[in-house]
Amino acid sequence: MQYVSKNPIKTLKSVPNVSDNVSTWLLIQWWFIRQELAWAYHFLPLWLKVLRNIENIVREEMDAIWAHELLMPALCRKESWDKTDRWDNVDVLFKLDGHGNTKYALSPTHEESVTPLIKEFVQSYKDLDFWVYQIQDKFRNEARAKSWILRWREFWMKDLYSFHKTEESMQEYYEMVAQAYKKIFDRLWIWDITKVATADGWAFTDKYSHEFQTLLPIWEDIICFDESWYCANLEVAEGQSDDKNSDEAELKMEKIDAPDVRTIDAMVEFFGKPNWQMIKTVVYKKSDWTFFGISVRWDLEVNELKVWRILWRDFEQASEEDLINLGTARGYVSPIKEDNYDITFYWDNSLKTVKNFIWWGKQDGVDRININLGDMDIKEFGDFTEAKEWFMSPNGEKLRFEKASEVWNIFRLYTKFSDAFGLSYTDEKGKNNEVLMWCYGIWISRVMWVIAEAMMDENGLVWPENIAPYTHYIMVIWDNLEKAEQLARDLEKKGARVLIDDRDKKVWFGQKARDADLLGIPYRIVVSPKTLEANSYELKARNSQETELISF
Repeated sequence: MQYVSKNPIKTLKSVPNVSDNVSTWLLIQWWFIRQELAWAYHFLPLWLKVLRNIENIVREEMDAIWAHELLMPALCRKESWDKTDRWDNVDVLFKLDGHGNTKYALSPTHEESVTPLIKEFVQSYKDLDFWVYQIQDKFRNEARAKSWILRWREFWMKDLYSFHKTEESMQEYYEMVAQAYKKIFDRLWIWDITKVATADGWAFTDKYSHEFQTLLPIWEDIICFDESWYCANLEVAEGQSDDKNSDEAELKMEKIDAPDVRTIDAMVEFFGKPNWQMIKTVVYKKSDWTFFGISVRWDLEVNELKVWRILWRDFEQASEEDLINLGTARGYVSPIKEDNYDITFYWDNSLKTVKNFIWWGKQDGVDRININLGDMDIKEFGDFTEAKEWFMSPNGEKLRFEKASEVWNIFRLYTKFSDAFGLSYTDEKGKNNEVLMWCYGIWISRVMWVIAEAMMDENGLVWPENIAPYTHYIMVIWDNLEKAEQLARDLEKKGARVLIDDRDKKVWFGQKARDADLLGIPYRIVVSPKTLEANSYELKARNSQETELISF
């Protein structure tokens, strides 16, 4: 048991309005966290207890799927990050100078450490498959934080790495981990408000990743999903735009003189047509100095991540000078055949459902109307736009958009890191094969915040019983500490974790009751002269208005 009077950390008298989410105010006000520097926090005793409880749940479920726990250094050699070509390509990497000319990274993730480590133990197919995990401090040199404690520069994370001979065994273990994750977040009360979303693989893999996103009004992501199985992060979400005027008869293209119509609003007013019937093209320059354009409806936006995935990895937007050399300017680039630019044009799928487009002129005040696909120089169509709320999912259902926070993720690494470090095995026929890898992460410190934000009510925090810093908060009224301690010992024999509010008579019942609610302790107990007259104590659950007398 612990005592409120003996806690060296004192609460703030007023709520610090430091963030756009109330749970951060409460965590700072009530004994949980204090800020050390921008986006790095002290974990105070109550917060650390919650962290350890979550950590233990995660550990139990990882051990249940035969993963072996280890602990790797936070420091990693630059040479390892050079091998994976990530030293200069991970923008959140903390880089440190060591003695002499040595350089190190403070790892935000441990592929560069675990892969060469495991190489020492894998030679033949008999050494595979297996899985290792760690729970450790991680570091990201974030340019700015998101939602205060949501995106930290230092955070606590579980990362699991699996090593496989075949894709079949890799998929089998993925299903096992996915079930373990469901159990973890069921135990943490957030599975029912969590979606599994497809997302980008970023620096880890050129495959898609899976993100487990908890729905929250305080957010960093938007996920798009339907009522069936489809769910994706907005950054990669697919969808079918609405059908516009595809039933109209195609008219013949005409040129008209509209010298004063130079903005989209002016175009809409002048032609009396909606903006979706107008086209915009963004021109990009590839590393070989050839150019391509992505054409979309005016009411949609180019999603450059999709362009990166579908077409090329290495490109940038064409500069004004580039466009001048091509004989055009920004806002006037046309994929119309007769304009004959040295640009390869790709069109978004949404343009298939529109006829009789209007096109902005070539800086000469001449616009064209009634443009159709046959008038265009189009190499191919593709999904190049950011999904919108009126899109239909790949299942043909209406997409829903919700704010969410990513709490864990799964990356298909395949052979990206095996190749870099020469991690391979010899099969039964003596043939050398690359080891297949996946990684599975859980942001434990972020999960704590998500639970705090998702479960709080108007009276304060509401912790699930299995992760709460204490399960019972005993309020001592007048001189009844000895009886409260006896009750605490009895409860602890049954597995309870007890905090006794033994503050003196100057702290009244109302303040102690408010503190119990604010701290989110699942059960509040009152030991007072009135209850002792009945040889009982008063019990109230945090999420209930009802109280009951329980006999000692």
